[in-house]
Amino acid sequence: MHKPDTNEGTRLWPVTLASVMLILCAWEAASRRAGSPEYFLGPLEIVGAAVARLVHGDVLEPAVRSISRAFGGFALGGALGVALGLLSGVSRTVRDLFDVPQAFVHAIPKISLFPAVAVWLGFTDTSRILIIALSCFFPAYLNAMSGALGINPRYLWLSRNNEVSRLASFFQVVLPASLLRTMVGLRISLMVAFILMVATEVVGHSDGLGTIVMESYQEGDYRQMYAAILYIALAGYLSNLALESVARRLCRGQAMEFGG
Repeated sequence: MHKPDTNEGTRLWPVTLASVMLILCAWEAASRRAGSPEYFLGPLEIVGAAVARLVHGDVLEPAVRSISRAFGGFALGGALGVALGLLSGVSRTVRDLFDVPQAFVHAIPKISLFPAVAVWLGFTDTSRILIIALSCFFPAYLNAMSGALGINPRYLWLSRNNEVSRLASFFQVVLPASLLRTMVGLRISLMVAFILMVATEVVGHSDGLGTIVMESYQEGDYRQMYAAILYIALAGYLSNLALESVARRLCRGQAMEFGG
């Protein structure tokens, strides 16, 4: 089995840091040029606006509400997608049952369903979480199913010949063997959750970070607009790091490049 090179990431850090610093410096220099538009702000000004908003204490509440919606939809859609995906991978009956419906709904941009859901539930947190969950379902479902379908048939054959029950075989063979692909699907679902979080907050009355972005844009307050975008980016990045850490622990010993 391939053993990941633990020193590779360490060696790449200086290169990554240098490239990021180069981009930020070029961005800052371009924003300070005479004649640059007022909406073209440099990274220092954006960070300053974000820090000022944090000091004033008026960003924590909308940030918590936004992140709660994203995590709520991710947990609901991701869990359901993984469960049904694994079942579809080991059961032809389940796969045939969900294949056509998921292929049909998957092709629909989920944000376009938001007004229809809002007709029933209003522009509420419940409707937003449902749309986020629906969007998160498909990456989790398809990757979990792909992982289950890719299991070496010998593992299942050995399980059956050792008279292991189907339930025990599912948890002892199917789940561990498909975990690699399943975690990839969950990481994709997490990023989709943040995308839909913002999309659902700019439609209808809301009180999250996405709303701050839209309202600041409409008022021409570009410092606050970029500050809110920075908070969204940080929340998504830290959430991805946390899930990546969990994925590495669960998939320890398996050859996978999660990316940094």
